[in-house]
Amino acid sequence: MRFLAKDRQRRARQAELAAVADALAENDRRFAQVQDPLIVEQLVYERAALMCHYRALLRDVRGGDTPCPSG
Repeated sequence: MRFLAKDRQRRARQAELAAVADALAENDRRFAQVQDPLIVEQLVYERAALMCHYRALLRDVRGGDTPCPSG
């Protein structure tokens, strides 16, 4: 029973990870098209927040507290 709950939680985290990856891709598309410097700045901050969330989820899905490899 406990295994099923952990598996369900892991799958939910993986789904959330996929959603954040999609949001990052959308951020990249918008960044490539925008001309307004204020919107560019907003997208840069949005990307930083999304990357932070993505890395935390990835660490959780991988099952450890060790930092993700950079690069």
